[in-house]
Amino acid sequence: MPEAVLAISAAAAVAAAGWKLGALDRDGAIAATAVGGCVLGFGGWGPAVLLVLFFVSASGLSALPGGKGPKSRGHRNARQVLANGSAAALAAVATGAWNGWALALAGALAAATADTWATEIGVRSGATPRSILTLEPRRAGTSGAVSWPGTLASAAGAAAIGAVSAWLIPEIGIAGGAAVAAAGVAGSLVDSLLGASLQAVYRCPACGATPEVSNHLGCPARARRTAGVPGLDNDAVNWLATVVGALGTWGLGRL
Repeated sequence: MPEAVLAISAAAAVAAAGWKLGALDRDGAIAATAVGGCVLGFGGWGPAVLLVLFFVSASGLSALPGGKGPKSRGHRNARQVLANGSAAALAAVATGAWNGWALALAGALAAATADTWATEIGVRSGATPRSILTLEPRRAGTSGAVSWPGTLASAAGAAAIGAVSAWLIPEIGIAGGAAVAAAGVAGSLVDSLLGASLQAVYRCPACGATPEVSNHLGCPARARRTAGVPGLDNDAVNWLATVVGALGTWGLGRL
């Protein structure tokens, strides 16, 4: 019980700081407390450091100037928090029943970090993004579009999580850290592939915006889906990418 209280308290403190600094909205802070409490309470301090590394780096990059675009959605809400963190939290909860939990947790966070770094750095780089499927030019921040700075940032983000996980989590080690980095990049690529092919595309009839979800900032109207799979919005794609990172790392770790 004392360990659970400590885990929830520590997670709540980090989430409250994120809320106060504007990185999270109220519901996002509640979701972050739940995710962080699970990761720290079941996984321990090593996995918790990975989660904080993702959150701090993502929030810091998002706060940099020059990031306006289709993916700009203001404070992170509960859906966004769960899309990026729930797979890692579930892996932590499986600690006692699954010996691959540590690899899966790190892989999920590597994919989330890789995708976030790719988006935030790519959109600010000034490089022309291109569709991952057709190589046609796309607007900066468009789902399914990639650029060379964003791709390098993706690899750097995944490598950072892989290196820290190998250092802090004994179950992972150097070989496991390499698997974490590789699967993290793979998860980010899957995110781009889904974004360019199956992800739902929305357009607001009132303001003409093309947000990645039906409800968008600055307009009371709801955007309508014009293409893609119903329900497969950006948050769903992000979650699937973390699952790919988790299962990919676990699979590589079994080789």
